[in-house]
Formats: sequence, C-alpha cells, structure tokens
Amino acid sequence: MRMKPLALAILAALLAAAFGCSDAGHTKEDVLISLTDLAIVPGYEAAAHGMNGLDIALTDLCAAPSQPALDAARAAWTRTTSTWFGPVMDRRSLGVMDWSPVEPERIEAMLAERPATSEAQVRDSLGSTLRGLGAVEYMLFADGALDSLSSRPERCGYLTALGGVIASEANAILRDWTVEREHGPAYAGFFTGRASSSMLASEAFADVVRTQVFLLRTITDMRLAAALGLREGGADPSAIPGGAGENALADLRAQIVGIRDVYVGHDSEGALGVSHIVAPLSADADARMRRQLDESLAAIDAVEGPLSAALSERPEQAQAVHDRLIALRVTLDAEVVALLGISVGFSDTDGDSAK
Repeated sequence: MRMKPLALAILAALLAAAFGCSDAGHTKEDVLISLTDLAIVPGYEAAAHGMNGLDIALTDLCAAPSQPALDAARAAWTRTTSTWFGPVMDRRSLGVMDWSPVEPERIEAMLAERPATSEAQVRDSLGSTLRGLGAVEYMLFADGALDSLSSRPERCGYLTALGGVIASEANAILRDWTVEREHGPAYAGFFTGRASSSMLASEAFADVVRTQVFLLRTITDMRLAAALGLREGGADPSAIPGGAGENALADLRAQIVGIRDVYVGHDSEGALGVSHIVAPLSADADARMRRQLDESLAAIDAVEGPLSAALSERPEQAQAVHDRLIALRVTLDAEVVALLGISVGFSDTDGDSAK
C-alpha cells in the first residue's frame, strides 16, 4: 500500500524529531531561544510595564479623583498586556491578575459588608472572580464611577489594592523568567536549555505548541462559538471576556498576533518560530498556517465596532472571524501537531462538533 503524502511527511517529521532539528538546520533549541529572547521575555517586560503604569494611574486617580484622572486610568487599563506562559501557570497568576468573568454583584456585596482595601486582603481573602484586571475594569467603567470613587473611600481602597496586587504579580513573573534564584536558574535559561539544569528541548517545544492549540480551542469553542449560539443553549454573549471597557476585540487580535509571532517568529530580523521546524517537513502545511493566520487577522480587522455590538448587530462579521479561526485550528491540530509528533489531548468539543 502506498503511503499518502501527509503520512510520509509525518514519518519524516518523527525521524527529524528524534534528532531535534529540521532539514534547514534550525533546531528546537534555536527556536526556543529566539522565541524567549525576542517574544516571551519582552512580552513579560511589556506586561510588567503596563501593570506598573496601571498601578500608578489608579493611585493618582484615588489621590485626586477627577475626570482627567479617570480617563488616564481607563487608558492605562486599556494598554495593559497579558501574555501568559511558563511559570505564570505554576504561580497560579491567572487567578490573581486576569480571571474571567468577574462577578460585579459579589464585588458590590463585599464592598458593602467587609471591604477589602489592602493588598493582603485582595490577594489572600478574595476569590479570582473578585480581583484582577476584570475587577479593575468593572470599577473604572461602571456608571457613576467617578462619583462613587470620590464619595466612598472603600471603593478607592479596593481599587488601589487591586492595582498593587496586579503589578506585584506581574513583576514577580518577570523576575521568575529573568533573575537567577537560590534554588535554580532563571526560567528563561531553564526553558531554553542554556542553564546547567534545563528542561528538555522536546518538552519545552511541545509546551509552546500545546499552548497555541489550547488557546485556539478556548477562543473558538468556549468563547466565539458559545457567544454566536453555535453550541447547545443558544447565544451567550457573556462567553466573550470583558465588560464596559469594550476591549474584547483588541484582546482577541492581540491573542492571534501572539499565536502568529510564536508560529512565524517575532517581527525581528533573524527571528525564528515553530514554522522554521514545520516548513522543511511540509511546505504546504506551513504555507497554509501562514495564510490562515493572515486571513484570521483580516477577519478580525473587518469587524466594525466593539465585538459585543458585532455579535448582536453584525453577527456575520463575528461568524467570519470564527470560521477563519476554525480553519486555522484545524490545520494546527490535524497537520502541524501531527508533523511535529506532539501529543495533545482532545475532547468531544474539538474539531467541527460546534453546530
């Protein structure tokens, strides 16, 4: 029996994986180093910078509440970036910084009964749905936000404590990646193989790919498909993270740009990405991934107005984004993962099971 082209490509990929390199001479270690130095660490630096700026803006707002100060705090919130990878998961930082959705009714109950106004209270006493960037968004963009912050000190105490906890965690994540510790190397060295005690390149590379797979599944199935009513239970716009700040579309675009940077390589001279391992194994699969990444970003850019408005008023635009991302995910799941010989868990929510 003759083997199909994809099967031959997968066999070649498995043989190449055994030696950790591609036909073009780029190794997985090369890709990991490039991604870490040009994308991941700079991403965490930008995140820490943004969270520190938000912390300062919230402190300034509560020191002298005014509309300009509120506008500045809202702008600082919009500029925050959140690229989660590596030790952020070990620290459970998502629950501290960026959990979704938050619960406004529980926030209001907490502020009325036993307000958390210190960083220790926010970090140690509140659940994930009562803290993080989502809680900051709720406080900054709620109707009458300026009046309530001016007249109720516990609200400003809570808001500034949120900012302090978020900034502290962002700085801790950056230190984990870049600063050598007493009990081990900086994670950047451990992750890329440059430290004496390091993660296996094959495991680190597989983690990079799995992260992209799971992120695309979350976006397509748990968010867009649910919001569009493509799954059981009807349309659920609340499946899209975010609130009155209306930053969901920008967040979605940033996530797909992040996936593109990991696959193609960061937009820097000589940058490497997963593509540099895939392309020598299957030029067709690589070209398809690159094209679908571009098409996905074009579909996102074609959405008019906030994503929440598009879902209700122009659902065909949101549907086009979903369709492009599904095509991208299928190529990643069915071709790239197989070519690289990476094991990824699948569930009955994958593939084209969405109605």
